[in-house]
Amino acid sequence: MARLVSVLSLVLPLFLIVAVAPASAANLLVNPGFESPATTSPPPEYYGAGSWTSFGSGIFTIDSSVGIPPNAGNQLLKMFGGCCSGAWQQFPASAGETWNGGAWIRSDALDPMVGGQVAAVNIEWIAPDGTTQVSFISNGTFTAASPQDVWTLQTITGVAPAGTGFARFVVITGDFLPGGPGGAPFYDDAFFELLLPVPTEETSWGQIKALYR
Repeated sequence: MARLVSVLSLVLPLFLIVAVAPASAANLLVNPGFESPATTSPPPEYYGAGSWTSFGSGIFTIDSSVGIPPNAGNQLLKMFGGCCSGAWQQFPASAGETWNGGAWIRSDALDPMVGGQVAAVNIEWIAPDGTTQVSFISNGTFTAASPQDVWTLQTITGVAPAGTGFARFVVITGDFLPGGPGGAPFYDDAFFELLLPVPTEETSWGQIKALYR
């Protein structure tokens, strides 16, 4: 018994390791569902998205009275036109961090996407100066061929490269495929989060028992 205790005291520190599993923090986006500020009627829309930095001329917050059902709540984002219109928010980040984001996207029969219109979610890695783009990744698989009249979750995950000072989440549309622009994708309930490593203890009793076989 004394020998077992002695061996365990030596072996346990060697075999009790830390396993790292991803865990998400809270959604960092402000106004992720485009509910603020409320629209005024008529018309039930306004340019841009509250608390987001908007770009391009084809981006409007609208409400459900136009006939497009939001994924949740009463308001949603409508974007249209050639390259490019969209909106973004960015957050401090460091090289090696894993970031995860996404949004619900819809092509609706009232204004369906056609031609080369694409709806994408991007992560842009921004230098510490807050403006220079280091690189970016994109999920632009929602196209005019995607199902209509249903909300589809589009997600994107990436690891920040060297030189990153900020992670920027972008919703964007444009005629990124042949065929020209046409129709409008709708966005709702976006999210962006830093995936955090969580240490967990992993048992090693199997390895210890093997010493006595």
